[in-house]
Amino acid sequence: MPESDDSGAGRALAQEVPHWPGFDHDIGGRIAALAGSGVGKEVRAELNGLLVKADGTSVPTGPPAVLVPGALSRLTALVAAYHRMIEAIVSAYSHDRRLQETLSMPDELTPWLRAPAHPRDARVHLMRVDVLPQADGTVRVLETNANCPTSFVFSGMAARAWRRVLEQHGEKLPEPLPWEREQWMAEWFLRVAEQETGERPAFVTLLKEWDGTQSPPTGDTLCAAEFDILQRLFGDLGVEAQAAHPRDLEQRSLTGVTLGGRPVRHAYLGFGVRAFSRIRAEVEPFVEAVRGGGLFVPNGLLSRWVGDNKLCLAVLSDPAFGDLFDERDVDLVGPAIPWSRNLARCPDEVVERIRRDPAGYVLKRPLDACGRGVVIGREVHDGAEWNAAVALACREGWLVQEYCTSTQLDCEPGSGTLRHDLSLGAINGVLSAATMRSSTEYRTNVARTGSFHVVFA
Repeated sequence: MPESDDSGAGRALAQEVPHWPGFDHDIGGRIAALAGSGVGKEVRAELNGLLVKADGTSVPTGPPAVLVPGALSRLTALVAAYHRMIEAIVSAYSHDRRLQETLSMPDELTPWLRAPAHPRDARVHLMRVDVLPQADGTVRVLETNANCPTSFVFSGMAARAWRRVLEQHGEKLPEPLPWEREQWMAEWFLRVAEQETGERPAFVTLLKEWDGTQSPPTGDTLCAAEFDILQRLFGDLGVEAQAAHPRDLEQRSLTGVTLGGRPVRHAYLGFGVRAFSRIRAEVEPFVEAVRGGGLFVPNGLLSRWVGDNKLCLAVLSDPAFGDLFDERDVDLVGPAIPWSRNLARCPDEVVERIRRDPAGYVLKRPLDACGRGVVIGREVHDGAEWNAAVALACREGWLVQEYCTSTQLDCEPGSGTLRHDLSLGAINGVLSAATMRSSTEYRTNVARTGSFHVVFA
């Protein structure tokens, strides 16, 4: 685990924000200049209305970034191995007591996550890996999003808009990743659905969190027209899609459900873990249909909630779980995993070391999203506040992770130091999308103050 001496905790911020050599900074400078011009501002204005927060404010769109040659192949290999390791955790969870004790789960979800389920409920079809680029050109994994992240609906549209303008102005960009295809969000769904069920969907139910009968979700970042866009994309491919809430599904057999009397065999689920926990008792037909194999949902439920749990990093970081993984994957992914543990399972001396060194650690509630439930020790200036956070994390079983330095961007003149991450999207473990978030804060989440950037790879 990281040492708690002053040499680590006392580094000045100016020394913590070098540039990441994985980006082409020459083309980045030209793109930043174009983004600040009239045509660039037009593109940004067009995109800013699409990705919005729950309070209705737009998420700002920053200039794109471009990977240097060779970076894509390294990230592709990392994501593929990381995907296999996450799937190994999901597959073992229902029968591995060590995992059950390490991955803190809401009481409402625990019983059926530990019960036998259909084999495809352990498949992670869609995944986003958020990493923090390092000054030496490597990355450190911050967390996994296995909960069908909304940003993919928006990011392909943003990439196409920027590519059109940049190429018109003479920039030569890397060949497009799959996410730049207009129908990509519907294409991958139909492909994996047919692979898993042997049937190409003709009708897809788009299950969303808000049905108008309750307050809309708070704190999350949403593509303002996510379900409208998905409905259109499926329609373009000859597939009918209809939005609904999981409680609208009715049981028609042991594992079958209907919507308004119509059989439903394929669904897209856009739902936060905590929000789902609150309605779990109301959606038994939906749960039984997914768990029994009668209803296909990408990432199912087991892989969605287990794979999305931030405490997967505690498993990946701990050599005691090495028997779950292929040694070659461990060798490749291991250097990218920060020291991470479930704080509730740490020895007293480790907890005390963390308590004494807030600058060296970050605390994360396991299933929160959008920057909520995160306590960064370097942001806490009151010892009592940090001690209270550590005590809460011990009681509830939060992730504790070593603090990782970040790199900076120069793409927004006058904005000050911009820290950034890198988000890598994969379908069945194949790197298919790349984006970035930047902010003057330690947390780059766009649900807070972050800007959204596409990354050409």
